[in-house]
Amino acid sequence: MNIGQVIGSTTLKMFRFVIKEGQEQHVKRDEFVSVKESVTDHNVIGAIKEIIISNELLPDEFGRDLRVGDIILKEGEYPVPTVKILGYETPDGLESLRHGIKPGSQVQLASDEQLKRILAQDVKKSAHVGTLATRESVPVYLDINELVSRHCAVLAMTGAGKSYTVGVLVEELMKKKGSILLFDLHGEFKNMSFEKSGVKVYGIESKNKIKIEVSALSTSDYNNLMPDLTSTQRDLLDEILGMSYRFYEKYDLKVILNILDILHDLKKEGEGKKKGKEEKEKVDTSIFPESILKGIARKASISTIGALSRRIKRLERMDIFTTEGTPLNELVVGNQLTIINLSESEEGISEIIVAAVCRSIFDSRKRHSKGEEKELSTPTFIVIEEAHTFAPRAYTDIVSPSRNILKKIAREGRKFGVGLCIISQRPNKLDADVLSQCNTQIIMKIVNPSDQEYIRQSVETITEDIVKDLPGLTRGEAIIAGSAIKIPVSVKIRPRETIVGGSDLDIVGIWNKT
Repeated sequence: MNIGQVIGSTTLKMFRFVIKEGQEQHVKRDEFVSVKESVTDHNVIGAIKEIIISNELLPDEFGRDLRVGDIILKEGEYPVPTVKILGYETPDGLESLRHGIKPGSQVQLASDEQLKRILAQDVKKSAHVGTLATRESVPVYLDINELVSRHCAVLAMTGAGKSYTVGVLVEELMKKKGSILLFDLHGEFKNMSFEKSGVKVYGIESKNKIKIEVSALSTSDYNNLMPDLTSTQRDLLDEILGMSYRFYEKYDLKVILNILDILHDLKKEGEGKKKGKEEKEKVDTSIFPESILKGIARKASISTIGALSRRIKRLERMDIFTTEGTPLNELVVGNQLTIINLSESEEGISEIIVAAVCRSIFDSRKRHSKGEEKELSTPTFIVIEEAHTFAPRAYTDIVSPSRNILKKIAREGRKFGVGLCIISQRPNKLDADVLSQCNTQIIMKIVNPSDQEYIRQSVETITEDIVKDLPGLTRGEAIIAGSAIKIPVSVKIRPRETIVGGSDLDIVGIWNKT
């Protein structure tokens, strides 16, 4: 369909055109058009990004820049759409122009068939996430291999539809019998279910409790769990952890408490105090060299030993930190969505759970790649809500035990079959390394200028014109760019098939009922 004619100067990146009379309803933001290349006659595809309407009876400064909606002509006004050139069509996709476009060339409305060819994916290995925002007749698919192995980011302000969109991704991956581990901070996904796929939900207070292996925790993890530790208590804990790691393959908090009891007794003996009858050694002290124990006891005071012991007992009462932890082969299973519900957990505990579980999965997959048969054999996709909490920007004073492992997964996970999906409403607070390694971006409405600018600086595939479009997106509409899709497009996310959690409350309705 002929909708206009190229005018003015053209470049290899853009051109302008005037609209043919009667075709105004087809000219709108993000609509796709086609035009012939000047020398090769290749079919060039472009997307309308701006529409300027000027009135010859008024100075130019009174011209109106329309970014949304259909064009309505008025007497004396001339709309001039600006088109961003995406490339010319080839059997392998779109290629960059080499010869340009002649002024006067006819501008056609790109057909549905053209757009389907350009956006085509292998249906067996792709995820149907929605349709083009301007064409409900053109479905949009994402390459799952690219989405998972090269990581993805879902970014949007509150209420724009992040969780809803992630739910659609999860549905699509489960149709392919995927293995997904989802950290659910608000309990929005815990009720998801599938006819042909398993769902397993772990929690902090629930019957199916998540367990963390104590020997997998580092000193920095303990610092985060017990922020009130003094420097002398941290030094003592560091020595005890080193000794536990040396003499035990795996251990729990009772081992640490037993060592503290032994040190306490040694201090009492050194001060000439007798051990009470009620006190009993709970471990065989012969496995620890006496010289090491006495050396540690000399440096620590009874008050330091007692204070650290009380804090360790506080962790023990949580019943989360155990010798074995939840087996990885229960968390990572083919054709299973595993949800770790952290909605009832304190932020510090949540960070340790995310750090420890992600670290264990990554290390196991790494060992599997080296031929160790007992390790995880199933590639997995880790989805993290509120990712700015677990991978904050490095310049902040926040000590994050989970940031380092998430950065490592973002950099190296592709080689070992560990994919990462980060979800955030504050991109400006995300670690730049993690965000930049997410090669597919699903970005919904964002109005904060600092968030917009941070995305533009951190992500190569996000251009200035995409950033300009972000404030104008409606709820449920997203711009998708990156390696999982052929060209950046504006997408209307398809309806969910599973139970939707986290929807807005009808405040007025609740008030009326009460």
